[in-house]
Amino acid sequence: MLENLGIGERLKGKKDLRGKKVIFVDDGSNPYRTMCFTIAAKLAKKRGAEVETVTPGPGEMPHAKVAEVTSQPKPKIQRPINRR
Repeated sequence: MLENLGIGERLKGKKDLRGKKVIFVDDGSNPYRTMCFTIAAKLAKKRGAEVETVTPGPGEMPHAKVAEVTSQPKPKIQRPINRR
Protein backbone atom coordinates (compact mmCIF):
# COMPACT_ATOMS: atom_id res chain seq x y z
CA MET A 1 0.00 0.00 0.00
CA LEU A 2 2.80 2.42 0.86
CA GLU A 3 4.43 1.92 -2.53
CA ASN A 4 1.13 2.67 -4.28
CA LEU A 5 0.89 5.98 -2.39
CA GLY A 6 4.49 6.88 -3.20
CA ILE A 7 5.66 6.75 0.42
CA GLY A 8 7.57 3.46 0.39
CA GLU A 9 11.16 3.05 1.56
CA ARG A 10 13.27 6.12 0.83
CA LEU A 11 16.36 7.80 2.14
CA LYS A 12 16.05 8.78 5.77
CA GLY A 13 15.04 12.38 6.37
CA LYS A 14 14.08 13.14 2.76
CA LYS A 15 11.05 15.45 2.58
CA ASP A 16 9.76 14.24 -0.78
CA LEU A 17 6.02 14.69 -0.10
CA ARG A 18 6.02 18.44 0.53
CA GLY A 19 3.08 20.13 -1.14
CA LYS A 20 0.98 16.95 -1.11
CA LYS A 21 -1.96 15.82 0.96
CA VAL A 22 -2.59 12.17 1.84
CA ILE A 23 -6.25 11.37 2.46
CA PHE A 24 -7.17 8.13 4.26
CA VAL A 25 -10.82 7.08 3.99
CA ASP A 26 -11.45 4.59 6.82
CA ASP A 27 -14.68 3.36 8.41
CA GLY A 28 -12.96 1.80 11.44
CA SER A 29 -14.55 -1.64 10.91
CA ASN A 30 -11.21 -3.39 10.36
CA PRO A 31 -8.65 -2.71 13.14
CA TYR A 32 -5.78 -3.99 10.97
CA ARG A 33 -6.58 -1.47 8.19
CA THR A 34 -6.88 1.32 10.77
CA MET A 35 -3.46 0.40 12.17
CA CYS A 36 -1.93 0.37 8.67
CA PHE A 37 -3.47 3.77 7.89
CA THR A 38 -2.10 5.16 11.18
CA ILE A 39 1.43 3.97 10.40
CA ALA A 40 1.21 5.26 6.82
CA ALA A 41 0.01 8.65 8.16
CA LYS A 42 3.04 8.90 10.46
CA LEU A 43 5.39 8.09 7.58
CA ALA A 44 3.69 10.64 5.33
CA LYS A 45 3.97 13.36 8.00
CA LYS A 46 7.69 12.66 8.38
CA ARG A 47 8.08 13.15 4.63
CA GLY A 48 6.37 16.55 4.70
CA ALA A 49 2.81 15.70 3.61
CA GLU A 50 -0.42 16.94 5.13
CA VAL A 51 -2.54 14.04 6.41
CA GLU A 52 -6.32 13.81 6.69
CA THR A 53 -8.44 10.86 7.84
CA VAL A 54 -12.12 10.90 6.92
CA THR A 55 -15.03 8.49 7.16
CA PRO A 56 -16.40 7.11 3.90
CA GLY A 57 -19.71 8.16 2.45
CA PRO A 58 -22.53 5.70 1.79
CA GLY A 59 -21.37 2.99 -0.61
CA GLU A 60 -17.74 4.21 -0.62
CA MET A 61 -14.98 1.69 0.05
CA PRO A 62 -12.10 2.52 2.45
CA HIS A 63 -9.05 3.68 0.50
CA ALA A 64 -6.13 6.10 0.52
CA LYS A 65 -5.09 8.69 -2.05
CA VAL A 66 -2.46 11.37 -2.55
CA ALA A 67 -3.56 14.80 -3.77
CA GLU A 68 -1.61 17.92 -4.70
CA VAL A 69 -2.07 20.87 -2.36
CA THR A 70 -2.55 24.21 -4.05
CA SER A 71 -0.75 26.75 -1.92
CA GLN A 72 -1.60 30.42 -1.93
CA PRO A 73 1.29 32.53 -3.24
CA LYS A 74 2.75 34.80 -0.60
CA PRO A 75 2.17 38.48 -1.28
CA LYS A 76 5.38 40.36 -1.84
CA ILE A 77 6.02 42.96 0.81
CA GLN A 78 7.77 46.03 -0.42
CA ARG A 79 10.24 47.15 2.18
CA PRO A 80 11.16 50.79 2.52
CA ILE A 81 14.57 51.85 1.30
CA ASN A 82 16.70 53.47 3.99
CA ARG A 83 17.09 57.15 3.15
CA ARG A 84 19.80 59.40 4.49
